[in-house]
Amino acid sequence: MPTEKERLEVVEPQVATLISHVGQLTAELERVTARLTVLERRLSGAGDGPLAGLDEVADDIADVVEALRKAWDAEQEILADPARVELRQEVLEFDGLKARRDEARSKLDGGRVPRFERDALSHEVRQMEWLINANEASAQRAAERLDADEDAATEDWRTEAVLAGDKARGEIKQAAARRISEALSQYARMPVWFRVGLGEIPTPDPAFWLEAAVAVLAYRLEYGVTDAVTPLGTPPSASSGCENWVRRTNVYADITDRLTTLAATFHLQ
Repeated sequence: MPTEKERLEVVEPQVATLISHVGQLTAELERVTARLTVLERRLSGAGDGPLAGLDEVADDIADVVEALRKAWDAEQEILADPARVELRQEVLEFDGLKARRDEARSKLDGGRVPRFERDALSHEVRQMEWLINANEASAQRAAERLDADEDAATEDWRTEAVLAGDKARGEIKQAAARRISEALSQYARMPVWFRVGLGEIPTPDPAFWLEAAVAVLAYRLEYGVTDAVTPLGTPPSASSGCENWVRRTNVYADITDRLTTLAATFHLQ
């Protein structure tokens, strides 16, 4: 029967071998963990390179951004088509009220009218007068706004600025795509607003994610959004009816829908 010393002499080399293997496995695990951390940071946009200045207005896009700013100013007095239609309808309805009142008055003043018809016409005149008084101020503002819109649409500098803005809008999207591609290829650290809005790059097909990223950056560059956390900044309002605000509101809604879809996709993965 082997002694205690003999048993230890057999076991000790085995223990040493196990300790060596454990050390190697620990080192390998640390290496893999570090690699996964880097990959996770890159997928989330938190690369290990310099911070990407995605929405900085540098020389490469300064002229494009300036064209967009001029287009914005030019469209301040130009109505969007839906707003123009609504204001025209308001003016037409007001003119219709005055026409109905005048027609009823003409019948009353036109000679002998049966008593029951006279009472009905008198009631209609009073009703039209009340509606006219109630809507006159609003209809006047609508007419003045339409006149200003018509005048603005004939100004050459506005037409030129709007056309240049349409061209610049396509160019700013190209610049946004180029900047994002360069930042990703350099494993740059993406800004907080980028990571908040877009999250990790989905696999195996990142096309929709990339389109949304380009749309967000182009929006920030075109409208001068500087919010460090919220991708699109403060929600715009189309209440003025101006072409620039209506377009911005529509683009904001479209991009928000894209980001919502991305968030739902991440949730399902």
